Amino acid sequence: MAVLVGRRARVLHAGSHPLRTFLGLERRALAVAVVQAEGARLAVGSLHLDLHDAARMRHAAEAVELMEGVAARYGAAVVLAGDVNEHPQRPAWRYLAGRLADCYAVAPEGDGLTFPAAGPSARIDGVFAARGTRVVSCGGVDAAIADLTGASDHLPVVAELRVGH
Repeated sequence: MAVLVGRRARVLHAGSHPLRTFLGLERRALAVAVVQAEGARLAVGSLHLDLHDAARMRHAAEAVELMEGVAARYGAAVVLAGDVNEHPQRPAWRYLAGRLADCYAVAPEGDGLTFPAAGPSARIDGVFAARGTRVVSCGGVDAAIADLTGASDHLPVVAELRVGH
């Protein structure tokens, strides 16, 4: 997980937050950066949730709590993206979409399917943003499928957001 920032954005804070450990499961963490661009501040998080139901739900709740805390300290709007590892109608996704806007559901672009990359049939990756953030578009990227499948077993999701004025 990582938060990548373009040249126009200034990083105000960056860090990694370990999430609760579940015995026998892979260690999970939340990558966070607070960035400022064109007068707007965003607390941006990157997350990869577990395949285990209880861990996935607990980590989703932890991530939102951590993101809201960081956002409050910096006066920033939350944007959280990642591999949710479940469909939108499942509990962790519904929790995330209940606390933040599911950007694809607000302003879909393309079919939204992200997994598996070679023949996507499920939407298990998403971008979630603070309510009040204007979602211009959210969906796949315009790139060669060979490049995308060579990079990951998931397709990327890109959200264009408008914050501030």
